[in-house]
Amino acid sequence: MTPTVHPHVAHSSPSFPQLVPMQRNRARCVSPADGMALEKLAHAIEYLTDELTFECMTAQRDAFQPAGAIAAIELLKKRNREIYLACPIQPTFGERLRSWLGKAHQSVHVSASR
Repeated sequence: MTPTVHPHVAHSSPSFPQLVPMQRNRARCVSPADGMALEKLAHAIEYLTDELTFECMTAQRDAFQPAGAIAAIELLKKRNREIYLACPIQPTFGERLRSWLGKAHQSVHVSASR
């Protein structure tokens, strides 16, 4: 598979984006523990983003330094992606059907050779 630019991967620089293999529309089997971690990270990201937005709207432009907040949000987003992408990909219906048919085909050959 040829790596493509994933739209949700933070870029180290605009001229050299990180390349990661991307599979479109593939669900992942997220464990309850991973689901809770993803939910907590999402809430933290949302909270920090809301706070940053509020600060941007109310702070004086000269005194506002968003670098720390942006770095924190990027760190949480990176961890969120790491957890999600570490979850196994759920097989498609076609993959499950091929697996089932392959097992059924093997069991027919095994029982016929006895």
